[in-house]
Amino acid sequence: MKLSIEQLERLANRIFRVIKASQHIVLDEKNDPLVDENIKNTILSDLEDDYHTEERLTRSAERLVQEQQAILKDSKFSPEELVNQVKARLAKSKEIILGDGPERSDSLAEKMTASLWKIDSVDFASSHQKVQNCIARAIHRFRKQDDRVLNAVEKFVSERSPEIPEYSHEWCILFDRYFKEITLKMETIHNNSNAQA
Repeated sequence: MKLSIEQLERLANRIFRVIKASQHIVLDEKNDPLVDENIKNTILSDLEDDYHTEERLTRSAERLVQEQQAILKDSKFSPEELVNQVKARLAKSKEIILGDGPERSDSLAEKMTASLWKIDSVDFASSHQKVQNCIARAIHRFRKQDDRVLNAVEKFVSERSPEIPEYSHEWCILFDRYFKEITLKMETIHNNSNAQA
């Protein structure tokens, strides 16, 4: 799923808030008052790099399909389907993970954990694996296209459970539960309106 730069910025902020609330990392704000911004920028940089990698793959696949006009004419697939097939093959050959599944979240989290390790004012209070798992779950949880739904669920969770710190583990569990409930309700409404039409 393609996210806009603004959505990537919001995703970076959400990931930062989750790992900060998780207490898997300790920030030395006394010696580096900009440590929060440095972490957010590092996360955003890794997200943007991932975004641009996929964009480059798409352009390469489009170029390859255009160069093979004869194949395109004889193919039973649409140009978009051919581009997606070529893109998938290119990604596999370069060991790049596409899609929105947990594998991509894990790959991105591994990269982010390595990037965070390089920031002097960040110490890991937990193992690399725990930090990486926390980041992967945050990426997977918040890598949704519709920010309006994410914002509504975040507000709902915070209002329903004001005693639970935002983006903490307990808060995220509630977020997942309410997100699932709201998504099911939206699908039901959508299906009912389609059935009536």
